Amino acid sequence: MLNKNSVGTRFSRSWEITKQTFKVMKADKEILLFPVLSSIFSIMMLLIFIFPVFLTGAVAGSETGVEGLGVYLAIFFLYFIITFAATFFNAGMVHIAKTRFEGGDATFMDGIKAGFKHLKQILSWSLLSATVGVILNILESNAREKKGILGMISVFVVRMVGLAWAIVSVFVVPAIVIKGYGPIEALKSSAVTIKKTWGESLIRYYGLGLVKGGLIGLGFLIFLMPAILLGFSGGMFGLALILGVIFVLYCIIVSIIFSSANTIFNTALFIYADTGKVPEYYSQEILTNAFVGKNRGNF
Repeated sequence: MLNKNSVGTRFSRSWEITKQTFKVMKADKEILLFPVLSSIFSIMMLLIFIFPVFLTGAVAGSETGVEGLGVYLAIFFLYFIITFAATFFNAGMVHIAKTRFEGGDATFMDGIKAGFKHLKQILSWSLLSATVGVILNILESNAREKKGILGMISVFVVRMVGLAWAIVSVFVVPAIVIKGYGPIEALKSSAVTIKKTWGESLIRYYGLGLVKGGLIGLGFLIFLMPAILLGFSGGMFGLALILGVIFVLYCIIVSIIFSSANTIFNTALFIYADTGKVPEYYSQEILTNAFVGKNRGNF
């Protein structure tokens, strides 16, 4: 009998999560468009705004003696645009997933409308997230300037704070879309959900990431490893290049699929944590196993 925390059990549980999540994606294939649009929107906004702001700010900074001001302004816009794009399109995925869990069938445009419906909260959250991102960036830059062990410890502490911020904000988008919360309330709600779901077992709970990692590893063995070997052998550089490009495209497709899957599963977890009801397409066992032991009895 496998230990419930063994690697085999974790992979089995991760595979079950993946299969159940993919059933939702099969029913709402349009969900896959949202991460693609998010990436396209981010790249477009970067080309339109970020590079001009960066260049102008850097020049202005060197001329006025305010060194680095333009750089940090560009970093702020970078964080803001990326966060806004991700949050807006994730809001669409959350709405479609939530509707599917309730027995409905939302369209792609319904998801876009959901993003616009919560536009004020999304903008506010993007501003907050961008501000935190810039502060962490400044703190890490200052930490890097310190010498020796003190500098190493300072960088480590700042990165741990950044990791904690990323973890605690996992359920912000479901809180915005499902509960209609503003950024602060959504962050608090996300923190409560994190405590209920993963909490102290967050590090050892793999979920969809384990399956994604396995697929990326498989792609490495099938495409990239032969490309590397062919490249070193000489004379077959063209084939090596083709295999390398295929590997990159493969990784992009896997990332898009699992980005959507993560949003769907997070929506299911949030609903379960908030209401105690098991969303359609998921099993009681899978969702219960996502919760730390001391909280399982609450559902």
